[in-house]
Amino acid sequence: MNTITQFIAGLNDNQKKLLVIALVIVVAALFDRLLIAPTMARLTFINEDITKEEALIKQDMRFLGYKDRIYQEAQQIDPYLTKTVSTDEEMIAAFLKKIESLANQSKVTLIKINPAAGEQTQQFWKYQADLECSGQLADVVSFMHLVDTATDLMKVVKFNFASKKSDTDEIKATMTIEKIVIPFKGMPVKAVGANNDHPNPLQANPPASP
Repeated sequence: MNTITQFIAGLNDNQKKLLVIALVIVVAALFDRLLIAPTMARLTFINEDITKEEALIKQDMRFLGYKDRIYQEAQQIDPYLTKTVSTDEEMIAAFLKKIESLANQSKVTLIKINPAAGEQTQQFWKYQADLECSGQLADVVSFMHLVDTATDLMKVVKFNFASKKSDTDEIKATMTIEKIVIPFKGMPVKAVGANNDHPNPLQANPPASP
């Protein structure tokens, strides 16, 4: 300590000023190396993390937007999906019952219905039924419209009209109606194979033609 004091005392004023400046520079360098540099590095790391998190948040926001849109689309197609998958016999019976209901709603008289064997694909089942019916032209057209717009995914794929009497609007019609069954949870394995021996009261005991 005495040596340092003697060294400083032996310096002139300019040398003392230079010594003070040198000490200030050394202290500043040490301060930068020990405190400022690590702090800045930490801040840089934090800023990078913030940038990454912001990017992830923006991506999540886009995903949420997609989720909402997918949910809305799912809500729109939900009525057309079959929640409970039955056997071929049960699905065809429900198909025929729906046709009868729409015919009654349209004041159309069903004469005969012949269901065809069901067909299975990787995405859905397809059923068809050939039918004969009669009624006023407007009523038959209304019946076809109800079939095509039902949520049961049915449509008239073929039809033919024939006038019953020349002095009336009453007609006799034949048509083929197709129904698609899309399971809500994907395609399971069929429990029972399709066949043409389904009970059909209209076919077994057709009403008398008016």
